[in-house]
Amino acid sequence: MKHIKPYKIFESTSPNFPTTEDGVVEVCDKYGIENYTINDDLSIDVDGGVGLYSKNLEYLPLKFNYVSGYFDCYGNKLKTLEGCPQTVGGYFYCTNNGLKTLKGSPKTVGGGFYCSNNRLKTLEGCPQTVGGSFYCADNELRDLEHFPEVSGSINIEGNTVYLLVHTFIENANSFLIEDFIDYEIVRNGDTVMLDRLQTFIRDNDLEMPDLEEIKEHYKIIE
Repeated sequence: MKHIKPYKIFESTSPNFPTTEDGVVEVCDKYGIENYTINDDLSIDVDGGVGLYSKNLEYLPLKFNYVSGYFDCYGNKLKTLEGCPQTVGGYFYCTNNGLKTLKGSPKTVGGGFYCSNNRLKTLEGCPQTVGGSFYCADNELRDLEHFPEVSGSINIEGNTVYLLVHTFIENANSFLIEDFIDYEIVRNGDTVMLDRLQTFIRDNDLEMPDLEEIKEHYKIIE
């Protein structure tokens, strides 16, 4: 009797970027990317926007360096943001991908940064500066470490940390949320530093809330 070995389907575990200029041109043609310049490392600069939304992508098809307009990879199945441009002049959209990490994100985004509806537990790897709003709703965040410098509004609804912030700050606005982040009240995603919280409450003329609800989600260290 012959024993048939089971057939294994091997899934790609990393991007498969083009290795020649002709390959880069072919990919740009396929995805309708125009007004681009190919760099020596085969990354591209784009004068304008890049739309890669809803393409069923698991990985970005190219390495991008600079994009003067928007960069939209919404609604794919991306496993990583590797290949994203370093700088985006307009907005950056990676919403609805199931991403577990923001590593590979642009360092600078001129417009808004939208990463809602993923599976993010941390903001590690997110941009350093965001010129517009920062939308990170409906993820799995428990702290706001690595938060970028944001010029616009902030939306972190649908995360455990949202419950924490809004328990302490009724009708919290973007400025108070940024202040909350600066005080480093939450550590390691599971611990609230009570002395830092009390200082934040006092400095912002707020009332200390009942901590019992917070104890359901975080340890409180005095």
